Amino acid sequence: MKLRAMKKFSALSQVIVEQAIFTLSFFSTQALLARYLSVAGFASFSAVYSAVILLNIIHGCTVMEPLLVFSKSDHGISKPLLMQLHAPLALASIPVTIYLVAHIPNAPPYFVLALVFALAGFIVYWTVRSIAILENKSLKSALPALSQFAGVCLAITLIPKDSPYQLNEVLIFIGLPLLLTSALISRGAPPKAGEVSGTPLERPPWLSFGLNNTFSQILVWAMTHGLVIFYMSRQQADLAANFRVVMTLVLPAQYLNIAISNYQLPKLARLAEERSTQFSAMARTFILVTLGLSLLYSLLLWMAGGSLVGMLFGAKYAGLNMRDYILFPFVFAAIQGGRTVLKALRLTHYASWAVTVGFLFFLLAFSLNGHGSINSVLIPTVFGLGAAAVIMFYQIKKSLKAIYL
Repeated sequence: MKLRAMKKFSALSQVIVEQAIFTLSFFSTQALLARYLSVAGFASFSAVYSAVILLNIIHGCTVMEPLLVFSKSDHGISKPLLMQLHAPLALASIPVTIYLVAHIPNAPPYFVLALVFALAGFIVYWTVRSIAILENKSLKSALPALSQFAGVCLAITLIPKDSPYQLNEVLIFIGLPLLLTSALISRGAPPKAGEVSGTPLERPPWLSFGLNNTFSQILVWAMTHGLVIFYMSRQQADLAANFRVVMTLVLPAQYLNIAISNYQLPKLARLAEERSTQFSAMARTFILVTLGLSLLYSLLLWMAGGSLVGMLFGAKYAGLNMRDYILFPFVFAAIQGGRTVLKALRLTHYASWAVTVGFLFFLLAFSLNGHGSINSVLIPTVFGLGAAAVIMFYQIKKSLKAIYL
């Protein structure tokens, strides 16, 4: 019993440490490039990164989370299963690449090659990371995240500021280390042929699960990271860069909550499948913990928000006050908690319905506000995500009759 508890603690510790390294790498990448690149250059990079986050969402919904819900860690992952799960991601990558090539202003020559290279690096990394989480060996996937940060440091050191290929070179310096280190890790521990709980491969249970999950997350992306691309499409590079800075500072708490979600999701899914009486207590505790952590982070933003942006991202963005965005971590945590519990219950269609209603609220509020400042998205985003979270919690309570939030 004691040994089992130690294994659980070790697995959770690995997840949290790996997520902390991932978050630090993400945060440092954004902060360093915001200082290094011009506002227009950072806006172009931000548009690419927002597209990367969109693909990450699709990967999480159609690859990572179905593996966590339907697979058994002691059986490993079969190659045919991985190939099937990656099909939606491969299809989505094509229009994303075309859109970025068409809409990034003054894109340097061979931009499409650098973009494809970077996207391939991210996708391979996400898959390696998913398998590591499933095998309770999260720490080994920290190497690609560290290599990405090292690549950014090299890019800043070696690339001249007046280089016409600056965006290409930054993407290659990010994508190449991710690709090489992820491939190295995957070769060190090749996936084994195994089983997947549920119905046979002919009618995969994760298909409906993944599509519903993807739909809801894309709408959440549209209310947050997608606004960077919206501003770029309107030639408002300064607003795109500023909003990327805001999202970068908001997301550390969310990434910690995602790490806890990834760790808890297989357990919640197993308890839900067994109709265990422990499910309600674990789900309630999980949601309260994620909300509590986000409240603490919001308090930190309130205390340091006036000077934090200029100190971390440079004088170009010193006018931003993060105190205006202290509700963002809380509503993100509410969405994350609600979606995780609904995923465990395999009721992702409820999440899709809730986020659709929230997105309609967002569009209504967004249409009534001007678009001349990033502060104009504050009320629509909080309004839309907050409405979606309330509906999710209602659906959870209605489904279980035992979760009181």
